[in-house]
Amino acid sequence: MNSKQKNKLILASGSPRRKEMLTASGLEFLVIPANIDEIPKTNESGKDYVKRNAFEKALAVTKQVSPNDIILSADTIVVTKNDVILEKPLSEEHAENMLKMLSNESHLVYTGYTLMQNGTELISRVIETIVTFRKISADEIQAYIASKEPFDKAGGYGIQGKAMGFVTNVNGSYTNVIGLPLAEVLVDLTNFAGIKPFAIK
Repeated sequence: MNSKQKNKLILASGSPRRKEMLTASGLEFLVIPANIDEIPKTNESGKDYVKRNAFEKALAVTKQVSPNDIILSADTIVVTKNDVILEKPLSEEHAENMLKMLSNESHLVYTGYTLMQNGTELISRVIETIVTFRKISADEIQAYIASKEPFDKAGGYGIQGKAMGFVTNVNGSYTNVIGLPLAEVLVDLTNFAGIKPFAIK
């Protein structure tokens, strides 16, 4: 274990992108994906929804780890300007409809994350990023869907992948759009869990 890392870190997510970001930050961790029902409650805002999901994911993994372990969980969604929550598309038609909604518009990306130890919440936050898309043609949408990239990503796109050419502006955390607001998470891991990545002395 990293000499700076006193507590064991558990990533309660199967996201390869979150795993890559934490690994790039010099952290050592175990991956234990959390399985919860992710369904918005009636009149629940996007921010409240991702915050609740992150908390429930951390809680779901608590019984599988030691009391001293630190659990990091996260949930990311896309919300249109009309407050429509877009999670991972369930079909090609679903993905097409999502991308049409995002085309030539700005939307919000929310990631909620929780740090938990022994069933106790250390910190929970929701980070917001505003992303603007250029107009996407019907042919581009079909080609992107054919690449299969949309299907494991909130909002039906990956900003770090083939959809990067759709984006004209990012206002806020770029890594938040990928699935984890890394700068904020690293500071909170240091301050609330005593886990220091190599970049923080």
